[in-house]
Amino acid sequence: MATLTVRDIDDADYEALRRLAKANNRSASAQVRAMIAELSRKQLTADQAVAELLEFRKQHAITPRNGEDAVAIIKAIRGQ
Repeated sequence: MATLTVRDIDDADYEALRRLAKANNRSASAQVRAMIAELSRKQLTADQAVAELLEFRKQHAITPRNGEDAVAIIKAIRGQ
């Protein structure tokens, strides 16, 4: 297995990593390994990313009614 050394990590970022690791019952090293593995599995090609975005847009699209504009829709959602 490969070894990776990372230097100059901001203290606040490292503490956030430690808290995340603790919440997942892992060491900081195990948490980083899990994060790297998860990210490497989620790598999408540009075409896959566009396809996922288009599918999301289709599922969650807000269709304006005749004569209604986006500002009116947003104000309605916000209750303004």
